[in-house]
Amino acid sequence: MALFDKVWQQMSSRLDQAKLTKEIERLQLIIQTKPNDTEALRQLGTLYETCAMTQEAIGQFVHLAQAYSQINQSQLAIAYYQKAERLSKDEQRASLLKEIEKIYHQTNQYDEAYKVARQVIEIYLELNQKEAARGFVQSLSSYGEKDAIYRKELKEIIGEKDESWAQGARGSWISENTIRPTQNLTALPGYSSAKVPISSDKEKERFSQLKVLIVDDDAGIIKIMTAMLKMIGCQIVAAFDGQEGLEKALEHLPDLIISDLLMPKMDGSQLFDRLREFPKTASIPFVCLTSRGQEDEKLAAFEKGVEDYWVKPFVISELSMKTKKILLRQLEKSQKEISITPALASSLGQTVDLAGNLATTPLPQLLRIIEYMSKTGILTLQDNKEGKIFFQQGIIYHASYEDFQGESAILALLPLTDGTFSFFSQSITVSRTIFSSLDDLFKKLNEC
Repeated sequence: MALFDKVWQQMSSRLDQAKLTKEIERLQLIIQTKPNDTEALRQLGTLYETCAMTQEAIGQFVHLAQAYSQINQSQLAIAYYQKAERLSKDEQRASLLKEIEKIYHQTNQYDEAYKVARQVIEIYLELNQKEAARGFVQSLSSYGEKDAIYRKELKEIIGEKDESWAQGARGSWISENTIRPTQNLTALPGYSSAKVPISSDKEKERFSQLKVLIVDDDAGIIKIMTAMLKMIGCQIVAAFDGQEGLEKALEHLPDLIISDLLMPKMDGSQLFDRLREFPKTASIPFVCLTSRGQEDEKLAAFEKGVEDYWVKPFVISELSMKTKKILLRQLEKSQKEISITPALASSLGQTVDLAGNLATTPLPQLLRIIEYMSKTGILTLQDNKEGKIFFQQGIIYHASYEDFQGESAILALLPLTDGTFSFFSQSITVSRTIFSSLDDLFKKLNEC
């Protein structure tokens, strides 16, 4: 039976290949008589790509882009040049990007033309072809009102400097000390590949307990953002629309939310507003990641309290560094907020590890910190009544609050937003009554 299956698979493969060959020949004949038949060009390019005939596919997509360019369908021309560019490498990529840059120039889309020009220069510099990069910049047409600014920036990327600078001035942030290992991330359509800095083991350890929620209806964006965040070392939660993003935020209480603006069910702006309605998510940094880069959109977002505003298409290596900055700020903020004041230490009459106010350090965040620090001891919570949570190596063992014991006590304490807290490192002798993880406890609270 196995032999029969193998022979059948081989026959099916040959039949499929014969069909593909016949279809390719049919499309080639059409193009011979109608060189600019866009549908035939598209189908043939797709077949070549399916058959892994990469150069043939590139040729057809370029031909298709040229056909659309001749009939002033600039967006379609750009789309197929980009398709060909994604299949290309090195100098061929640069050549195709130049064609895209020309179309953006011809249609007065100077900002987009500038972004593509940057990609061309980056390719030349990776190939150690600085003269080619310099010649490309010199050949560029005017960028309109921003020409002087853009041209200066392009020259700076190459590393050209004004000879009138003071002796020793390098005009660069890069030095031997700043060079660090990087890893290439696969490019998405419309995005250039990027070398993302690899976090050290020490950095990854610091970020390992932090969670980032990505909310975007584009699976490709989530894929590349997830790859970037894994290199940082933090935990990742993903959602594909605003409603799911809200549910995941309430369930996981992330340390950072990166959200698209244009999404079904609930857009990014609505998600931001809803998150501010809940005390436990109100202070989570929120970054808008969107293709809407208009100045009035950015200003409105910042006015509402958005942490940052990242415009697509983005440079993934830059987003990596920006994400790290926000996460480091979150770590520093947590440490400051839970540091004990001399007055509070005096009133407690003993040395404590952590102390502060629940209004500035929500209990879920505090539990995460104790878990991360693997503390053993007792966390005392004071509002009108006293609650206690017992930890063994960062794991919650037991809790008591009013008449509640165990998990029911934790679920009663978690919603507290007022009062003070103090944690004392000490051995504990209570029996374990709580066996759920912290994530499971948060989930149970949301289900209540």
